[in-house]
Amino acid sequence: MIFSTGPLTEVGRILRTHGYEGNVRIDIYDSIEINFKEPLFLMFDQKPVPFFVLEHSKSNPYIAKLDGILSLEDAQKLLGKSIYLPEELFEEEDEDSFVGYTAKDTNFGTIGVVREIIENSAQDLLVVMRDEKEILIPFVEEFVVELNDEHKIIVLNLPDGLLDID
Repeated sequence: MIFSTGPLTEVGRILRTHGYEGNVRIDIYDSIEINFKEPLFLMFDQKPVPFFVLEHSKSNPYIAKLDGILSLEDAQKLLGKSIYLPEELFEEEDEDSFVGYTAKDTNFGTIGVVREIIENSAQDLLVVMRDEKEILIPFVEEFVVELNDEHKIIVLNLPDGLLDID
């Protein structure tokens, strides 16, 4: 079966294996709802490869059985891979959502992928995944240099030391 995907949006990651029969634990970024009847895409050699979810648990992070992944060895090849879905599945949702965008700093470079936006009265916060850690970044006008919707990139100019805070 051949899929024509068009642009893809990162929606999660494969965290680890689960058991010995090829199951994996996947994390879908907050506020993203997945229709598991549609294939998930993983990148191999910079090309999207579809995987249908045959079975999955009911809560995030999900334990999932992917079509074609039959052993622990097969599942280990997927560890750490990002999960993508076609952008067209999100077009009807809130266009102001930056979940799935890549956050970049003018000095540091790529920070990571926006997993969630926390809205509060003082300021919104971007929750960005970097080296398997969540980083909270104030999403304020003073830090935003550019919002590129076409390439799903947020360019920021962050104060020195902000990314070093634990």
